[in-house]
Amino acid sequence: MDSKKRAIILDMDETLEHGIFKSFYVPDGTDAMMVLRPNLDKLISKLHEAKIQGIDIVLCTSAKGPWVERFLTLKPEFGTLFDKMLTRDNEEQWKNYDEETNPLEYEAKKEDYDLENLKPVTTFGYDSVLFIDDNKLEEKRLKRLFEITQGKLEKDVTYFSGFGFKGGSINLIDMSRYKKAASQNPEIVQKLEEYLELERNNPGCGMMCSVIDTFMNKKFTPGLTLADEEYSEKYEQFSEQLDSLSIELNDFAFELEEQTGDELFGYSDSELRKLEDYLATDKKYPYEGIEQPEVNKREQLNGLVEIAISTQKKLVEAQKLEEDYKKQQPKETEL
Repeated sequence: MDSKKRAIILDMDETLEHGIFKSFYVPDGTDAMMVLRPNLDKLISKLHEAKIQGIDIVLCTSAKGPWVERFLTLKPEFGTLFDKMLTRDNEEQWKNYDEETNPLEYEAKKEDYDLENLKPVTTFGYDSVLFIDDNKLEEKRLKRLFEITQGKLEKDVTYFSGFGFKGGSINLIDMSRYKKAASQNPEIVQKLEEYLELERNNPGCGMMCSVIDTFMNKKFTPGLTLADEEYSEKYEQFSEQLDSLSIELNDFAFELEEQTGDELFGYSDSELRKLEDYLATDKKYPYEGIEQPEVNKREQLNGLVEIAISTQKKLVEAQKLEEDYKKQQPKETEL
């Protein structure tokens, strides 16, 4: 029977959730709105599987207690998952390397002072660790730690970044513009719904589950395993799709503003109040509460009619070009 102690160590900010600071949108706003990463339920289910195998689930975050409590309020299922919660409030118990119990890490830190900033996951009392943290500097520091200790560190560590969650790639001011534009143009409605659906299908949690599967079945092997490379191409494709849709939405909104003269930028006083209300509540997924564009039916009908007329004109033009082309072709002569 394998007596090795195993743990999955999870970061919180930009890994499981993201904080959007109100001061970015609202003057004198000092608090932040929390947005959960999509598909956390998949991750929770997989973490339960790991616990059944005797793997500890550990939260390790630089956030303070009140922010952690907000996360647990928004997603209480994690409250029963975590075997340990290491936060800024109790960091004196876990942050520093101890010379007596962790001499290799302690000596490595003296050789490279940047290791002082490393979350010391090798010192938490586990032989095998899966460390999921969006901060890629943690990967760099772990590589340096294993280089300095030259194979003497009897720890099996897997690092995965999860590719960092930023709460949605479109900021709320632009999202407000696109909603206004969508009320006047059905093409924008379609693109906006496509974008929001893509955001809700963020693949990060699914990738974490895949990495956890590999970790659960992995035989103990001292050293460092870096998991990002296997998933980076797929996540880049997802990010590129988001960027492409964001650009299309922006182009649609800008074109509509030029055509109609409507002011889609900025906020009126009433819109600013709505934004303040929106920022007052944490969200279970990006743009929760504004995912369905408010469509002006009359404007949508007008837009559809314009598209139909335009399509018909193009069809007539194509038919005329085809007829002209046929007329210009030389007639075949009989032999």
